[in-house]
Amino acid sequence: MKDTAHSLPSFSAYLNKGFALRTHAAKMTDARHDPDISASSVFLAVLHAFVFRLPSFQQLDTELAHSRLPQWIGAERAFRDDTLRYSLCGFALEPLEQMLVDVNRRLKRGKAFDTGRVQGRLVAALDGIEVLSSFSRCCDACLERRVSRKDPAGRKIEETQYYHRAVGCQMVHSPVKSFLAIEWLQPGEGEDKAALRLLDRLPGLYGSKFFDILLLDALYAQTPVLDQVRKGGWDVVITLKQNHRDLYQSAVRLFASRPPDATCTEHNGHKTYRVQLWDTEGLPFTVDNPEPVRVVRSEEVLERNRYRERKPTPHSTDHEWLWITTLPAQIFSATVVRRLGHDRWKHESNGWMDLTQHWAFKHGFLHACRHRPLQLDDSGMRVPVPNRGLPAVTFILLIAFALSSHFVLRHSKLVRRYHLTAVAVAQQLHAWISKAPPSIRAPA
Repeated sequence: MKDTAHSLPSFSAYLNKGFALRTHAAKMTDARHDPDISASSVFLAVLHAFVFRLPSFQQLDTELAHSRLPQWIGAERAFRDDTLRYSLCGFALEPLEQMLVDVNRRLKRGKAFDTGRVQGRLVAALDGIEVLSSFSRCCDACLERRVSRKDPAGRKIEETQYYHRAVGCQMVHSPVKSFLAIEWLQPGEGEDKAALRLLDRLPGLYGSKFFDILLLDALYAQTPVLDQVRKGGWDVVITLKQNHRDLYQSAVRLFASRPPDATCTEHNGHKTYRVQLWDTEGLPFTVDNPEPVRVVRSEEVLERNRYRERKPTPHSTDHEWLWITTLPAQIFSATVVRRLGHDRWKHESNGWMDLTQHWAFKHGFLHACRHRPLQLDDSGMRVPVPNRGLPAVTFILLIAFALSSHFVLRHSKLVRRYHLTAVAVAQQLHAWISKAPPSIRAPA
């Protein structure tokens, strides 16, 4: 089995040679004063925990105490999860974001995003997710809402629920679907404001030409978002729903009076889609912003078999979709726009859902943690530093997600030869932390 298993030394060498992991780790800092365990060791411990798919800090604590993981990451000594929590709550976020940006830039230079280009263009998607919620635990950055539920006696009561929500931008067209950036919602604001902040920051992080097309949900069909997208230099495909009533009704009335511009049949496994497409340009976006936009409408009949009384029975369902786009019709046909509109769901399936189900994203790491380093405020009092634990752990998770995805999908010959899953690769790497590192210290 030796020739069919991945080793931690080779994975460490891949990280250090291809992504300068040791250089980035040395730049990590936190709010502790003269710590015994460096911020670099804390970062590497959490990074390896996500690479190994460990679900919690409790399991990482066990690995740090009963394996050779401290030696593998170059820690000064073995340490416990209280050190992790105390360090991460005061972790500096800027070096983590800089590393995520550098990883994505290296992936692009290595052509990791080239596979799956749409008409030669790179495609990204932006959407939000609720990370965690609680009726009892809260922090200064929590959002609040009133929720009705039943108490143990069955009576209906209304309580305040605390939760966190974030907006993320992810590459979605290629096999390696890494996240470019993430923005957390602040108390009292909506998802659209956080999205505008993220769109405003992306050109400064990557430049306006890092990707070409941005896919958005119906929530972002707003004039400020379109203005920000034009400012960033991207084309856009936005799902259109009835909450944008004027444009939606105008498009429906226009398309109802004429036959479809194109038809196609698409086979996807046991499913068959029969599609009719309408395409028009020159519809005003809103009364206040009458700038014309292109609208594409799709009527789809999904045909598949469903089992009833142990027998396959044909079943069909009807779906209607509308999208607005800035893509030129001469290059991007209605069929391509439809495919791009549906590709937005990759952000849900291969992004948020993958992180949630297989990377413990909704675990709520360090949410409302009160064991934090102290700092002096303006009055000279010693107060806890702002809790940056959840954003810090999220950055490390996104870095591990990008590096592991590229290792499995683009780098590993064993995956291509033996069709190993990403989870199997993580298990093979995890098995190595019980072995002694080489006599010459391996790259962390």
